[in-house]
Amino acid sequence: MKNRIYLLLAMLSCFAISCQDEDIRYSIIRPDDTMCLKVSAESVELEQELGQETAITFTWNETSNIKQNTQVTYYFKMDIADNDFASSIDKIEMPAGSNSFSLTHKKLNAWLGSWKVTPGESVTLEAEVIAKIEGVSQYIKPELSTVRFNVVGYEVQPHNVFVVGTAIEGLDPAKAVRMTEEIPEEKYTWNGVMKEGTYKFILSNSSLTPSYTQGTEPGSVVFNETGTGNETLFTIEKDGFYSLTLNIETFTLESIYPTTEYKNIWMVGAATPAGWDIMKSVKLEKDPQNQVSFYYDGWLNTGEIKFPLELREDWNVAFLMPVENGTTENGDNRMEHIEAGGHDYKWNITKAGNYRMALNAYTMTIKFEKSKQEIPNEVPYKTIWVLGDATAAGWDLSATANQMFGYDYDATQQGIFTWKGDLKAGTFKLPLNLDGYGSIDYLMPSNANGEGYASLSETSIQYVSRNDNKDYQWKVEASEAGEYLITLDVMNNKIKFIKK
Repeated sequence: MKNRIYLLLAMLSCFAISCQDEDIRYSIIRPDDTMCLKVSAESVELEQELGQETAITFTWNETSNIKQNTQVTYYFKMDIADNDFASSIDKIEMPAGSNSFSLTHKKLNAWLGSWKVTPGESVTLEAEVIAKIEGVSQYIKPELSTVRFNVVGYEVQPHNVFVVGTAIEGLDPAKAVRMTEEIPEEKYTWNGVMKEGTYKFILSNSSLTPSYTQGTEPGSVVFNETGTGNETLFTIEKDGFYSLTLNIETFTLESIYPTTEYKNIWMVGAATPAGWDIMKSVKLEKDPQNQVSFYYDGWLNTGEIKFPLELREDWNVAFLMPVENGTTENGDNRMEHIEAGGHDYKWNITKAGNYRMALNAYTMTIKFEKSKQEIPNEVPYKTIWVLGDATAAGWDLSATANQMFGYDYDATQQGIFTWKGDLKAGTFKLPLNLDGYGSIDYLMPSNANGEGYASLSETSIQYVSRNDNKDYQWKVEASEAGEYLITLDVMNNKIKFIKK
């Protein structure tokens, strides 16, 4: 019995000692600050124009709280003062052997933005360097060194970057092309046609410096504060459409020469010469300078339009359509590929006229550009149409398929009109207005046979007033049917038919 009592007392004694040990809290004293962190300025005002330049530099001594065969790694942190580093930036490890750390105006301002500091207001920040000591037999608490300073940030304004060079319009900064700022002070893009030559990026359209040019590695970029004449420019070796993405934060450039899977694109709708006859859809021309672009030069009526990618009587084909139904010629320029059976969105042309329509199959955008130039007063006629059963409209003056000649503003001589389209077996003449059968003036062939018909070899034209009973027409034989380019010189009364 005594042995049992002794055993019980021994167990209770051990339990009491154990409880006493758990109540003991060992405090590890942090090493004294021997690094003495310093800042290059007690107060700094950031400026956007100095974005890549150093705004402030931190320096510190190597910690003296180390012993032989130990390793020290330094880390940098920063936060709003008196916040106990609760919203600090992520801890940054310093390179081995480095005892300084600098921040640019741009980087420090970006951190102020992440802390929701109001631009233009002074704020006190606190920086900290941490010395983590490793390679010792027992744990040593990291040494800390802190410093405070005041800073005033700025509100980020649009930061212009331009493309200039012989690959575009030459090395004239006034002709430089502005890029799109996708991410402020970081990412810039530009899409466009470039030719064989060189180019670089500049910050204004009044000076070729400062600039961004080719770095030592492909796709790398260097910033040149001033021009030395030794900069390496970027090179374009093949003419065509390019997509450029410049990142001035990572100093990289991505240059893409895209291609497209689309071989043929047509247009159909009330706004087009084809009306709603899909088998007569107007084929777009492939741009000779832009490998992903298709275009149409000519008359568009008011009405709807969409772009089939194949011609089938049953309309069971894919289309290019606007992202929103009823988009006007001046509206959202985005488009999308819609497979057969999908929605049936269309563009709506609200103003008839001569257009240069450009469709980019890489950026999936479309542009309707109505001619703003006026036909010179010296030119006797301003509107010329094609009418007859040799055309898609037939003899119906109200048909949406009636197509108008386009005026060639770039011609070396005045009075040149052009028309592109299909002519089938039949006859046609050229009305100067579509106001009704009894009140139309015409351009007709100067000479015709006894039936009033002239062949396509008849190149002389004459003006015939609405009050004249003459009714001469050009006649297209079945063997002559096809796609034509008609050039009309109204100053010299000449016409030319070119079958494509």
